[in-house]
Amino acid sequence: MPLLGGDMAVCRTRDVSDVGVCLDTAAWFPIGTRLSLTLLDPVSGTAMEVIGDVVREATAPSWYLGILLIEPPGEWQALVAGAARQTGPMEKRGKRLRVLVVGDEHRQRGAMALYVTSGWDVLFASDEDSIAEAVDNIELDAVVAELDAADPRLPPIMAGVRRVQPSARRVVRTAGGRGSDDLLHRFVDRDAGLDALLDAVTCVLK
Repeated sequence: MPLLGGDMAVCRTRDVSDVGVCLDTAAWFPIGTRLSLTLLDPVSGTAMEVIGDVVREATAPSWYLGILLIEPPGEWQALVAGAARQTGPMEKRGKRLRVLVVGDEHRQRGAMALYVTSGWDVLFASDEDSIAEAVDNIELDAVVAELDAADPRLPPIMAGVRRVQPSARRVVRTAGGRGSDDLLHRFVDRDAGLDALLDAVTCVLK
């Protein structure tokens, strides 16, 4: 997340070194942007926060974001050393879903743990400009709205997604009232967990 405020992104770490980190993400941050990064150490299961500046923008076709760290803590060297010991032949991964999550910031933060464990490339947007920028410039597999079913912002958001990216799944993760809507592919109960959301996002992408 930008240190001075802005939309969050959840992504995968591609590489780490003593001085930096490379992220596999479609989130766009201009060179010089100072970011706050929270990384989950797969060995210890703990989270580590570091600060760094963008030195390589994520652009097509690679979508790799390069970040130079600023005074990384001592624990960072242990993480890098652990990663070096595990380095082996590159694992061939299947297609990672690229998902845009829209809605109010407090709802996004409440669902953060769910999206962190998804393994998806997740971009967050909370206002019209950031939603439009993502839809217009990034090929998305799905758009998930963290909004109430009756929220008046929902129809114009999903209409815009259907117009620009008709193949992207349009899903609402909500509680309470729901019904059929030709703008949407699926409603998912907010308490249903990751499996229900995964089914909603992938059932027509297989």
